[in-house]
Amino acid sequence: MNNRVYKSSRRNQHRRYRIKSPLRFITFLVIMICVLIGSAGFASGSFVSTASTADEYTQYTVQSGDTLWDIADQISGNKEDPRAVVHAICSMNDLNAEDLRPGMVLTVPADL
Repeated sequence: MNNRVYKSSRRNQHRRYRIKSPLRFITFLVIMICVLIGSAGFASGSFVSTASTADEYTQYTVQSGDTLWDIADQISGNKEDPRAVVHAICSMNDLNAEDLRPGMVLTVPADL
């Protein structure tokens, strides 16, 4: 009989991993942390969009001779930059300045 004691083979031992590129490892850690934080924020509902309610908007009927700039000045009452109001009106109503016609009913921001 053979009475030799064999050392455990290399296959049974745990592998030791070495970090060959510290930059890659740090990049991996940063990405994983961002993914975890994003997942936690999404799961907690902090990224939930709030829907606009009808109270935040009002209707405006375009009169003959009105321009988007005039409407924006009238709505904002010089509280806000008219360019931002014109942009909001165009976005809400999907229109350009040349599309404006008397009698059109525009949705405009009411909280200005």
